[in-house]
Amino acid sequence: MAQSYPQTILQNTLHTLAKSDAQPSSGADLIKEWQSALKNADGADEVNKQLADLYDELLNPTPDAHRVKNFLNQLAGQTQTIARGVEGETGENLTKLADSLRSFATDINRVGDDSQLAENQPSEGTIYDLYNPADRAQMMFNNTLETLAGGTSAASPEQGAVMVEDWITVVRSEVSTQWLEASLMQLRDALNEGDMRTTERLMRELAGTVQDYANNTPDGPFSTDLTNLATALTSFAGPLS
Repeated sequence: MAQSYPQTILQNTLHTLAKSDAQPSSGADLIKEWQSALKNADGADEVNKQLADLYDELLNPTPDAHRVKNFLNQLAGQTQTIARGVEGETGENLTKLADSLRSFATDINRVGDDSQLAENQPSEGTIYDLYNPADRAQMMFNNTLETLAGGTSAASPEQGAVMVEDWITVVRSEVSTQWLEASLMQLRDALNEGDMRTTERLMRELAGTVQDYANNTPDGPFSTDLTNLATALTSFAGPLS
């Protein structure tokens, strides 16, 4: 499958994602090119489905930014999986593409304040609308604890991967928490790949890390939230085994 990725489309996609003024129409044109290239590729069914969903959303007169972000992160996970099986320059470029898709999803508002996507952001806002890192973290604690409380039926692996991606954005914003990024990226990739065995192990490990962090900062602003998160992660991971 990976051999059917034309280098020209790959380079064009990387170039487009790097642009600060990329528009939904540009993405739709690229998706059509990818669909044509992958039409007869073995094992491309899931990628083509994700591309079709993203294409339909981008053609919507008022694209939903949250849905676009979800589709981009799902495609990033698929691309990263493919990249692991490809050597040389193509593999490196596919890894770059996965990173670029995630970066674009994280920075979805960069398409411009007057764009269709920005106009259709949820009225209640997202963590990307909050400039204060503490406010971002608090919103994420609240959202994550609410989601985990619903159990495995409350969130799909894809939704979980998007939430973990949001956490990566949060931990990157503070030097004292950047060391957590590597573990979160592993969890995100496991969720994107649907690897529940690895997801369970990583969630349990993350729960231990979070609890240790809470114990080491008992007077910190999020010590109680961290302890609650550690408990919720352990409870959620149980049924995955």
